[in-house]
Amino acid sequence: MLFNSVGFAVFFPAVVIIYFLLERKRGSEVSPEAEENRRLPAFLKGCGLSNLWLLVSSYFYYMCADARFALLLLFVTATTYAAGLVTGNESADKRKKKMALAAGTIANILILFFFKYFNLLAGLFSEDPALKVVLPVGISFYIFQSLTYLFDTYKGKCPIERNFLKYALFVSFFPVLLAGPIERATHLLPQFDKVHHFDYERIRHGLIRMAYGYFLKLVIAQRLAIAVDLIYDNSTECTGYQLFLGSVLFVIQIYCDFASYSSIAIGAAEVMGFTLTENFRQPFLAVSCGEQWRRWHISLNGWFRDYVYIPLGGSRHGRFRKYLNVMIVFTLSGAWHGAELHYLCWGALAGFFQVMEDILKPLRERIVKGFPIHNALTGRLHHILQILLTFFLFVISAVFFRAASVADGVYITKKMWTDFEWNSIFTTSPFDLGLGVFHLLFVTAGLVMMIIYSLINEKKDAAAVLLSQKTAVRWGIYYLVVIMILGSTSIGAQQFIYFAF
Repeated sequence: MLFNSVGFAVFFPAVVIIYFLLERKRGSEVSPEAEENRRLPAFLKGCGLSNLWLLVSSYFYYMCADARFALLLLFVTATTYAAGLVTGNESADKRKKKMALAAGTIANILILFFFKYFNLLAGLFSEDPALKVVLPVGISFYIFQSLTYLFDTYKGKCPIERNFLKYALFVSFFPVLLAGPIERATHLLPQFDKVHHFDYERIRHGLIRMAYGYFLKLVIAQRLAIAVDLIYDNSTECTGYQLFLGSVLFVIQIYCDFASYSSIAIGAAEVMGFTLTENFRQPFLAVSCGEQWRRWHISLNGWFRDYVYIPLGGSRHGRFRKYLNVMIVFTLSGAWHGAELHYLCWGALAGFFQVMEDILKPLRERIVKGFPIHNALTGRLHHILQILLTFFLFVISAVFFRAASVADGVYITKKMWTDFEWNSIFTTSPFDLGLGVFHLLFVTAGLVMMIIYSLINEKKDAAAVLLSQKTAVRWGIYYLVVIMILGSTSIGAQQFIYFAF
């Protein structure tokens, strides 16, 4: 059941209405926990009917995507729950806690490794399609989310959650289940203990976040996918400029696609009273590769920083060790995205750009200091130049993310430099990108609106700014966005790109 499907349009309101009815009953009691625990069966105590409803809804949502893997989700939940009872037990000796941590971590990493890399390994020995295994949707996300609970209970940052049903809801919470954000146990688990009342202002804000997500996906991402696929599927016939254009469009496409899912997830959770981690913060306004990765897929990059980079030593053991750790983290991030070598190459290249950026930082600072003019204008131009250079490096690395193989990525990158053909800038018509007049106008208008939203959101909360406008302005924007979204349904409900990871 995709966020951008008719099924979800029925599922989500039904879940929200019943959830608030149950929360209202829970919140109206003098002592909600004591009263609720007295009435409920023993296995429900400490969970509550409203949380149980969310748990059932979350499993139903997952089973709509693929019912075969509900048991896998349950197994991941059970293993990390059981291990957490030991890793978070203050009275347990250190050896037992380490063994529980290792067992829970290794068991789940092996599960992830099997489903992600079995087809690659099996393909080395046989091409029999019967040996292929299906990648369970969302497996990378909910396994990484489960592991945060293990790591944080072991470090003493998160108390043990003894109620299995509540912990199962943390692992399977439907807004984040299929493609994140990857939530920390310390952030999301305590929210299930709170009573979430119906709040009109909060719900309005959440719905705007959801609408913006649908706007990014339907109006922009799905249309750009047409142009990107056309260029990359015919890379041998395209000039270097056309391939560069296709790569730029792909970077915008994947941002809109993934940021749209995150925005819908965050908005849906906010409607019900939950606060999720922001996953994107205007990454194309970053002035360095390091800053861009702190703005892009924040929950995943934060996960690798806290649970891989820092335990490896971070930047505490000299520059060489720091650079090695950066390369390890980004290569692992590439491996997380898929078993193919081009993902590893993409991750390694992203890490390499950060290493080189840090190495060259003193030289760049000396050049800037030696520049003869220092005023507001040159400062602004330098800032824009940094943004453009950062974006360019991101585009170069993204070629390997989009390419079908490392060889294709090398071919496309090389052709960008050796066969650019400046005249193709003027001879390549926007109407040759497979969109047509209608879709081209829609996507152009959508990009302008996205830029405006991002610039506002960089300084303030853009959704809150919209809510503060006069009624005529606010509803004029609402109608425009809804019309553009409805005008994009003819393309069809395309799957979100990150469902593949």
